[in-house]
Amino acid sequence: MSKVIDVELRNIMKKFQNNVVVRDFNLQVEQGEFVSFLGPSGCGKTTTLNMIAGFLDPDEGELLIKGRRMNGVPPYKRELGMVFQTYSLFPHMTVAENVAYGLKLRKVGKAEMQERVKRVLELVKLPHVADRYPKQLSGGQRQRIAIARALVIEPSLLLLDEPLSNLDAKLREELRDELKRLHQEIGVTTIFVTHDQEEALSLSDRIVVLNHGRVEQIGTPEEIYNRPASEFVHTFIGKTNRLEGVVLAQDGEGLTVKTAGGLIVRAARQQRAFAPGERVAVFVRPEKIRLADGAAADEVNHASGQLMIASFLGAFTECEVKAGGHTLSVKVQMDGQGMPLTPGRAVNCRWESEDVLVMPAERG
Repeated sequence: MSKVIDVELRNIMKKFQNNVVVRDFNLQVEQGEFVSFLGPSGCGKTTTLNMIAGFLDPDEGELLIKGRRMNGVPPYKRELGMVFQTYSLFPHMTVAENVAYGLKLRKVGKAEMQERVKRVLELVKLPHVADRYPKQLSGGQRQRIAIARALVIEPSLLLLDEPLSNLDAKLREELRDELKRLHQEIGVTTIFVTHDQEEALSLSDRIVVLNHGRVEQIGTPEEIYNRPASEFVHTFIGKTNRLEGVVLAQDGEGLTVKTAGGLIVRAARQQRAFAPGERVAVFVRPEKIRLADGAAADEVNHASGQLMIASFLGAFTECEVKAGGHTLSVKVQMDGQGMPLTPGRAVNCRWESEDVLVMPAERG
């Protein structure tokens, strides 16, 4: 079965005066996909979303929705729903009136309007607040009403611009789960803008990682996390240990690196070849390092050191270990059977060659 493409960006470029904020952006979003634009502030993700919505026009390239060229087409002719970072609810209208607003503009009949409002409020699990005003709702409730207002018009495309960023940590997690449930239930094609890596990893079918207006990588959450295309992607998605060194040797099974701090690191087969003597950056995720008492018995993928800091965070303890010329971050899962994590004690860190990523030393 051929794929149905709902949104396509072809060589999109946008600049403000002489500042190019989006360049050479190419993407196809399939029908029913949940795609996240992820990157730091100023990387171009919201600007791109605003071009898809019709609030901005690209300076170069083509934007297609459902196969139709949208360059110059105003937002109200694009049949999409949008949820902003701020809730943008009308304070003088009840929840039901806010949700029905888009249907009134489309001149939907009263009976159908009431039925659709009732149905969408049930979908976001807030049928009991229909007669309340926005000021009577919590932040999480207001954001769910904003989502309901976007969904009630039954858009073919849903755009979400950092809709969780104004909520506290617990509410963010709850509403993130609610968004995932909603997408599974209704299957609307969704583009979600965020700078939060955990949100993007948990919600997305695919993630577009942006950096200074350029696409660094497009892939599934697993690909982005485990097979990053650049150092920027790897260091932006989750925490990592970065060690610089030189390649000692490479063979069919992997390569051996000596770090500037004197550690010998063995990495399993990598995506590219390195020459002996080449400067490289070695990366190991904190959760891939295991701690044990005492000094290391093996010099490869082991580091003897001293536990400096242990921060208990519930399900795991985040540790900082001084090992030779390196400070390693280690995430220890709390299963109740581990050794006491007392600062000052001698420990050794070890990791598997399959968990080592090697890239050229130049920062990307």
